[in-house]
Amino acid sequence: MTGVIIVSHSEKLAEGLRDIVMEMNDGSVAVIAAGGAADGRIGTNTTKIKNAIENLAEREHILIFVDLGSAVICSETAIEMLEDEALQAKVHIVDAPLVEGVIGGVIQATICNDLEKIIATAKEGATLRKVH
Repeated sequence: MTGVIIVSHSEKLAEGLRDIVMEMNDGSVAVIAAGGAADGRIGTNTTKIKNAIENLAEREHILIFVDLGSAVICSETAIEMLEDEALQAKVHIVDAPLVEGVIGGVIQATICNDLEKIIATAKEGATLRKVH
């Protein structure tokens, strides 16, 4: 099964996106919001991300979705801080738009457990047209 971590500079944005996606989740995908700095300010927190990864350690795949550059840096650092190499190997930072990517990825993960298909679906969010 798949685990998803939402890393945004805004704790509220990460939690709100988690709320939305949980409405579309059949319960098979674990989703953790790891947004904001440690004290609730705007920012990212490597320890929050690392803890989220460790909380999903039993999952077959762990996908991290990020909003901006430093969220990527903190996520990469959190992965490097893990002592368990097997856990490190199953964590993937997905290069997809945050909202559309998380929603598409979680929905696909409820349908199948194929990592490549889940990531491909998440990435398709980058080409989603909202207005025709």
